[in-house]
Amino acid sequence: MSAPQALIEFFQKEAVEYLDRLDQLLSAGESQGPDAAAFLASARALRGSATMTRLDGLPDFASTVERIASGWRDQELRWDQRMHFAVRGALAELRSLVERAAVWSDSETRRSRTQSVALAAVAAGYLALAAPADSPAMQIVPIARFFPDDGLPAIVQRNPNPPMTLAQRFRQDIAAAADGVARESATLATTPAGPAQLAVTDGVRRSLLGLADVAESYGAASITTLATRMARAPLAASSERASVQALARLLMDRELTDSQLAAQVKQTGLTWAGAATPEPAIVSIESLLYRGHSAVARAREVRDQLNQHRQRGTLTEPDAHALFEELSDLLDLAVTT
Repeated sequence: MSAPQALIEFFQKEAVEYLDRLDQLLSAGESQGPDAAAFLASARALRGSATMTRLDGLPDFASTVERIASGWRDQELRWDQRMHFAVRGALAELRSLVERAAVWSDSETRRSRTQSVALAAVAAGYLALAAPADSPAMQIVPIARFFPDDGLPAIVQRNPNPPMTLAQRFRQDIAAAADGVARESATLATTPAGPAQLAVTDGVRRSLLGLADVAESYGAASITTLATRMARAPLAASSERASVQALARLLMDRELTDSQLAAQVKQTGLTWAGAATPEPAIVSIESLLYRGHSAVARAREVRDQLNQHRQRGTLTEPDAHALFEELSDLLDLAVTT
């Protein structure tokens, strides 16, 4: 169900103005977070405008952005680079959906709801760790009060047999976050190329950033770094998507010991960086017997390796430079017999 065409056109013009304002506020507050009051005002106006269109899914998506803006204003949410990335990505998705308001279909509805859920899931990991300064809070009692030094028994004692250790909780929480990555990755694997695939890819990125947040909260730097790097990758190649799925399955494997998990995460990180299987040493081109067709075949192999470097953003590394030089020499040898 949707509003008349004239109202849709008015909404599109109005929504673009609100989105432009939200983008400006995000850019101005990239490090410290946007101006809370101004950001909430624009987000609320956008949600109200979207509600009038009666386009299924779109008001819910805009409402999620408004709730995040409200939480930021009320100091109920933290803000950092990952939160900034998630909100900016959501605004880009909203802008794309606004452009399609006149031809709204079930596909746009699903896309809106998927993005809304993904954004809400990211925000759930950013609940503020401290109560706002201006909100009523219980009196803070020094911990020393519970451990008197007059020889009397302590008021509180550490449970020698806690129901769940910190390590166990880490494995439980990291597995839950990885399950979200696995589900998003499975959806991506079956989504055909096009706008829908782009939307699902953003969902994978957000779930990876959520995984990075959980890992960071436990001080698991290797998982944090790897998940963040994966989230920033194009995720267009099948090898990249397979690596994301492999990481998710690895983190969900509760049969592995902590040391085994750490070792396999490290190996996965090396694989992602291109260091899993050592590349054959690059030797002088004069020592190779490439000529004509064989030189062309080798040039294609070098091209594929360079594409892998490009996707990983490592074209400035020495190995990539050496491949460039080899490719240049192979081009000369390709015309020989």
